[in-house]
This record gives sequence, structure tokens and C-alpha cells, in this order.
Amino acid sequence: MRVAVGSRNTTKVAAVEEVFSKVFGRFEIVSVVADSGVSPQPLGFDTLKGAENRARNALEGSGADYGVGIEGGLIELGGRWYNLGCVAVIDREGFMGTGTSGWFELPPSFLRKIRKGEELAEVLDDFLGREDVGRTEGAVGVFTGNRVTRKDLYVHGLHMALIPLLNKSIWK
Repeated sequence: MRVAVGSRNTTKVAAVEEVFSKVFGRFEIVSVVADSGVSPQPLGFDTLKGAENRARNALEGSGADYGVGIEGGLIELGGRWYNLGCVAVIDREGFMGTGTSGWFELPPSFLRKIRKGEELAEVLDDFLGREDVGRTEGAVGVFTGNRVTRKDLYVHGLHMALIPLLNKSIWK
């Protein structure tokens, strides 16, 4: 089996490796650049759309059995804004499952900067005085003292996205 991940981000690839090896055993993974088709800081439904676009674009032309897209973004619920990862997994037949990671609330000071056009990764880097925090432990790692990492969130979302694919008879 071959799996194409629509990202070169090592955290996303590692999460796919962990989940697919648990669920399917042996497989080959290929990491490809796949356009999300959404803004660099997706909000609301665009977060899921970005994951779907990445999964489809990863699958297209890769010869893989599955395409995987993971997109981090922000969603508003009840007047509060949350960070989450949306995940899409699509097979060669075009059957797709989607899921999300756990959600965590963003601080209002971060949200103000994001609403002015900054990306969460930039806001986080400025806050910590470091670079590329978004590609390593991410905001969730920072806020939880690395008790929960970006990879942990993506692992959760991947398991959720695989549910329809592992139970096609119920979904079809």
C-alpha cells in the first residue's frame, strides 16, 4: 500500500506514519507538495476545505492508494475561537473520510493579531521570540508544556478521518 501525504511538514508526515502503521501495518509513504487552495491562515470551513484539497492533490498523479490532507485552522464556536487540525483521507475510488483533531481555545490577544492579517504561526513566533514553532510543537505544545503536541492532535484527527474508510458499508 502507498500513501501520499499532501505536505512536506515532518510533523504531519510522522502522524500519518504512526496511524497508518497501526491501522494497516506496512506501507510506503510519499510526501508531496499539495496546494490547499485556501489562505495561509484558514478560518472556519476553509480549514476542512484545505484538508480535502490537499488530500485530492496528493492522490492525483502519485499512484498512491490513499491521499491524506491535514490543515490547521481556526473555527469560531459560541463566540470563542479555537485552533484545530482538519484531516481528509481519500482512496483511489474517491471515497473520503474527514475528521478533526482536538480543539483548543486561542487567547484573545492572539486572535486580535490574526484578525489584522497575521498567521497563528507568526503570532506564536513573535510571542516566544523563536522561529518555526508552528512546525515543531505548535501552539498546543507551547500552551500545554508539550504534554500534548501537534503530532498528538494530528494522530487523533487521522483516526477520526479513517472511520468512514474502515466502515465503508455503513457510509455507502
